[in-house]
Amino acid sequence: MKRSLLALALLLTINAHAAGTARKYGILSLVGDSISTVTYVPEIGSRTDTNDKQVYSLGENTVFDEAAIRAASAAVQQAQPEAGRFLMLSTDAELHQKQNAMFDEPAANQANRDFLKSLWKDKGLTHLILITRYRADTELKFMHESGGTGKIEGLGFYMDNRVNVVTHDDKHNKHESNQGVLMPFAYIKLRLINADTLAVEGEVHLKQSQMVTYAQNADDRAIRTWGALSAKEKTDYLDHLLREAVSQGVPRLLKQ
Repeated sequence: MKRSLLALALLLTINAHAAGTARKYGILSLVGDSISTVTYVPEIGSRTDTNDKQVYSLGENTVFDEAAIRAASAAVQQAQPEAGRFLMLSTDAELHQKQNAMFDEPAANQANRDFLKSLWKDKGLTHLILITRYRADTELKFMHESGGTGKIEGLGFYMDNRVNVVTHDDKHNKHESNQGVLMPFAYIKLRLINADTLAVEGEVHLKQSQMVTYAQNADDRAIRTWGALSAKEKTDYLDHLLREAVSQGVPRLLKQ
């Protein structure tokens, strides 16, 4: 299958200051091609994940992948200022679809692995930092504890229209009862990959989330829970959580 390298957009190349032995990292994010919404549905006599899940493709909108690679580049600069950095974007649909399968099932994804490696041909990279979706049990931050059911991955929003949250206003000494929570999340996986062999030399998993509450009437709770944030606010929350996860994860990855 013929695949065009026009899918690759070079944002920035930063050369290593130290000659010879300094590492040069390629940085690529495949996590930002879609977002998901997960709405809590009670489990009745079953351990099956019953939540309602919807996935929305972002097409060629690379805003989240750009945020991720820039955060990773800044983290590399701080941790290893002598290292070179080569920042990449790809809108190749199959590369995004197989972002984890390329390493979980390498024998079945050789064509995708070859295409991936072609993105940094003749760039002198020693390693690739790859940012992908991470699928795991839901562990979201409810005030001072974790909650949620089922599994989530990548970027998205978890919504529970049934939960009651009581907040306390210290300034006015009063309580407010809210029903329904909306929680943006970023579940991502960072891999440190040998640029020549594609062997995975390190891996870090990260879970970031934040709770948003909204007081509402019971008759329209689902609509108003989702409407607790504007479209811009939703984007800003995901951008912040993604950058935070990458910034925390890269130093850990480079120590492995």
